[in-house]
Amino acid sequence: MSNRHMPLSMKGNNLWENFLNGDSVAFSQLYQQHSRILFSYGYKISGDTSLTEDCIHDLFVYLWNKRETLGHTDSPGKYLVVSFRRLLIKKLSSKQKEGIMAIEDFSHVGDVVSANAESDWITQEDNRLQQSRLSNAMSRLSKRQQEALYLKYFQEMSYEDICDIMEINYQSVRNLISRALFDLRSYMTED
Repeated sequence: MSNRHMPLSMKGNNLWENFLNGDSVAFSQLYQQHSRILFSYGYKISGDTSLTEDCIHDLFVYLWNKRETLGHTDSPGKYLVVSFRRLLIKKLSSKQKEGIMAIEDFSHVGDVVSANAESDWITQEDNRLQQSRLSNAMSRLSKRQQEALYLKYFQEMSYEDICDIMEINYQSVRNLISRALFDLRSYMTED
């Protein structure tokens, strides 16, 4: 199973416990298991490779330095995503205040093109049209809707995990995703 599709709730409790006890191999494994997910998620938010990599690095340095005071968790992956999101948003807000950058929207999430070299021209054109429609429809959604859809369908997270990450209640997440899908369908069928 690739890291991109690895559920965040995989049994990493022993790994987390070993890390808390100072095991550098466990720490390295946590990094290896979750850094790609964090990068993918962070890049979708920031659109900035360097900033995203810096935040991942800063998060793991912080975790190593504070491991003796960190708590236990049933879901290390979720803990890492929540912590990473807070750090990234804090850094983005700081940069926005300085006028350096704006938070990137998630419209490029729909720009996934999977061209098959053996496909005929008609199929390729149809795919391009669908990708363009999806990208356009995604760009019309609110940033919160885009983020919720990204977490649910591209990172395959549960509603509970999304609640924790976005810091909203379960029903709000369900409503946000439901409304986003409704709006997305509506935008996709417009001429």
